[in-house]
Amino acid sequence: MKTLLAITDLTRMQSGRVCIAGHDREGNCIRPVLPPPGIPEHALKADGKAIIYPFAAVEFELVRHTPKPPHTEDHVYDPASVRFVRSLNDEQKRRVLTKSLFESVAEVFEQPIQHGPGFYVDDGEGPRSVGTIRPKAIHQVFYEQGEDNAWNYRLGFYDGEDKYYRLKITDLTWNYFCSAQRAEDRDPLQIAADLTRLLKRKDTYLRIGLSRGWAKFPGRCFLQLNGICTFPDYLEGKTFVDLYQAK
Repeated sequence: MKTLLAITDLTRMQSGRVCIAGHDREGNCIRPVLPPPGIPEHALKADGKAIIYPFAAVEFELVRHTPKPPHTEDHVYDPASVRFVRSLNDEQKRRVLTKSLFESVAEVFEQPIQHGPGFYVDDGEGPRSVGTIRPKAIHQVFYEQGEDNAWNYRLGFYDGEDKYYRLKITDLTWNYFCSAQRAEDRDPLQIAADLTRLLKRKDTYLRIGLSRGWAKFPGRCFLQLNGICTFPDYLEGKTFVDLYQAK
């Protein structure tokens, strides 16, 4: 079935793979997926230009629904069917985000959020794996090395129930945006401080998603930040392709 999606999430995964999610005309969240090894990052481009990126309207031929709670949004698609249609304006962006808006992180997943290490929910349960919140307050952007010595970004924020979360940012575009600044040979603490000020000055929406279970914690789906959306747009109209070329 041909389905037009307003893309909301473009998530960086391991080994050059990505995860995509968006909303159809009825407001349903749909995650186009491919069998292992998944979607390669180069599939997001055509002729050197981005065709799948946040707030692009993109058509997919959905082949079958393959829900595995809490990842109930998965639909296998035909990769040859992908067609870029248009970019959304700010009014359309807000409309899409509002349709998936929840007051708190707990409301998104409708199951207990556990902690230690990280924040997670149990695999195999829950009605959805992604949703939108407007944080009550941005606390701080963290730019630091993880257990594998790789540098990554995390965001500390308070949700509508005044609960504090510190989540890893897996938003592909945000990571390219930050990498472009790192290329200027700036101090990581200064970059993090500048990013914190940027988000505090803007009207920020967060797309909260869930990872899949993995070898170390097969029964846990960890909370992560799939997308950071701001008004005005912190990207100033750029896509991940522009940022990749600039990094």
